[in-house]
Amino acid sequence: MEKTEFYKKAEVIYQEALDTLKQIVSINTIYDETSVTSKTPFGQGVENGLEFLANLAKQMGFNVDRCDNYVDEFTCGDLSSNNIIDIYAHCDVVPVSKNWKTDPFYPTIKDGIMYARGSSDDKGPLVASLYALKILKDQYDISNCKIRFIVGGDEERNSACLEHYFHKLNKPYPRYGFSPDADYPLIYAEKGIFSYKASYKIDLPGISSFKFGQALNVVLDEVNLDVSNLKLDDIINKYSQKYPEVQIKCENNILSIKGKPSHGSLPWQGVNAGLHLLNLLSGYYQNNLLNKIFEDYRFGDGKNFHGNYSSNHFADSSYCVGKIEYSNSILTIYVNMRLPENVLTLDAIKNVKENTSCDKVELLSSSEGFIIDPNSDFVKVLLKAYQDETGDYNSKVLAIGGGTYSRESKNTVAFGMQFPGIDTLMHQDGEYLRLDDFKKSIAIYLNALYNLVKLVNN
Repeated sequence: MEKTEFYKKAEVIYQEALDTLKQIVSINTIYDETSVTSKTPFGQGVENGLEFLANLAKQMGFNVDRCDNYVDEFTCGDLSSNNIIDIYAHCDVVPVSKNWKTDPFYPTIKDGIMYARGSSDDKGPLVASLYALKILKDQYDISNCKIRFIVGGDEERNSACLEHYFHKLNKPYPRYGFSPDADYPLIYAEKGIFSYKASYKIDLPGISSFKFGQALNVVLDEVNLDVSNLKLDDIINKYSQKYPEVQIKCENNILSIKGKPSHGSLPWQGVNAGLHLLNLLSGYYQNNLLNKIFEDYRFGDGKNFHGNYSSNHFADSSYCVGKIEYSNSILTIYVNMRLPENVLTLDAIKNVKENTSCDKVELLSSSEGFIIDPNSDFVKVLLKAYQDETGDYNSKVLAIGGGTYSRESKNTVAFGMQFPGIDTLMHQDGEYLRLDDFKKSIAIYLNALYNLVKLVNN
C-alpha cells in the first residue's frame, strides 16, 4: 500500500526511536522488594527505568513531573486545558526465568526481530507511542488541548502507580485515553480481574514445606522439590508416559517439573507444573484431594466447578494458578480469576467454595472490568488510524480477559501494539518484537493522536 503522511514521518524518526528502545530494554525493571524505599517505591530497577525516561522526555521538550517516583508524567499542548488526551504505558516488566536462550536484558536483534524482556510488554509500545507524540508536538498544532504521556512502574503487579496518580495526587481523568499495551485493532472491553487464595487441610508426610511461583498472572511453569524422603522413581516414569506435556526428572533427590508458561488470562495455553506436582503426589500418597485440585484448575476454564461464566461480550472465564504453597499441613493455591461483566465477584468466590474441595477461600484483590461503546466516535478514530496505516479492514475490535491500564482510568481503551495473528510471547521466555511492527506503530499512534486532537476540539 502507498505510504501515508504519518508513515513517512515514522520512517524519519525510526532509527532514533530504535536506539532508545535498545537502551530502555537493557534496564532491568523487575519489581525488587529489597530495594523499595520512599524514593524508590517499586525498587531501584524500576526507578532506573523511570529516571531514564524522564531525562529523555526533558530532552525531547516535554514538561516532566516525576509524581513521587510512582509515575512519570510528560505533558505538552495547553497545560491549562481541560481537554485532556492520555497515553498510558509502563516500564516495569515481569520476572525472567533461566530458560531464555538470549540475555533477556540485552536487545538481541536477528532477522528484523528484537528479543528482550519488555520488548513487546511494554517498552516497545511505550517508545513507539512516545516518539509518535514527539512528532505531533513538534510538527502539528495541539494548542487547544493538553496531552499527557503517563509511564507507570507497577502495572505488572497491582497498578499502585496509577492508584497513586489518580487517588493520591488527584489527577483529573481524560476526555480520551489509550494504553499501548495489548492488541490491535483495539480493545473496547476487559474482564474483571480478581485474585483469591484457596486453602486445603492435608498431610504430606516427608515434605515439610514448599513455596512455588512469583506472580499470579503467569501460569506456574516450573517447580523443584526436595524429595529425599520420598520414593518416586516408579511413579515418575509412569507419570511421564501419561502426561508427556510436562518434563520431569529427579536428580540428587530434587524433583524438577517443567510445564509451559502462559499469560494469566489464557491459562489453557500453558501447562501448570505446580498442578502437575500435586497430581503426581496424589498418586504417591493415594490422596484424591490432590487429584481433585489438579482436575479443578488444570485447564483454567472453571468448567470442572461450574465457574465457566460467559456474556454477550466475553465467551469464557479464566482461573490461573500462579503460586502454590505448603506449610503446617495447609496447602494454599493462589488464583488469578477473570470474569465477564455479568458476574458478581462474591458469587464467583462462593461458587469456588461450594464446588471445589477447599476448606477456605479468601478474596485478595479486585479490579472491575469495563466496556466502552464500540460504535463511539472515539473508538472509530482509533480503528480508522489502525486501518489507514495497515490496510487491514477485516480485523474486529476486541473484548479480552487481559488487564491493562485502561481499567485504572476512564474513557480509555487498550490500543496495540500486538498485531492480529502474532504472539510476541509476552510474559514468556523469548519475548520478542518485530521491528517492522514497531515502525508501523509509530505511524498508527501518530495518526490516532492527530485525529484525537481534532475530535476533542469538536
